[in-house]
Amino acid sequence: MAKKKQQTKKNNSNKTTNNFEKSKPNTIMLEAQVVEVLPNAKFKVLLKEFNTVIDATPSGKIRLNHIRILKGDFVSVELSTYDLTKGRITFRYKGKKSSNSNQENN
Repeated sequence: MAKKKQQTKKNNSNKTTNNFEKSKPNTIMLEAQVVEVLPNAKFKVLLKEFNTVIDATPSGKIRLNHIRILKGDFVSVELSTYDLTKGRITFRYKGKKSSNSNQENN
């Protein structure tokens, strides 16, 4: 009689559960504020550290989960080291409101 081989599951302890903490090589993670909403899921964002405006698009996870990004939102942007004029929005912060949006409403 043939014996059945026992299947063992390998434990991948190297993988982290939080995808946000992972960063790809040759990328720079920065915080930014959305300045302008453009058509076709494009945004103009203001980088806090460099005080410059760049173009950004939402990442795939943000598109799949239908996360809305509005003018004045604070986001995390991933920049490639090869082209610093374009970025990818990877995270939208909750609860942070800009002082400009509060002044416009009053």
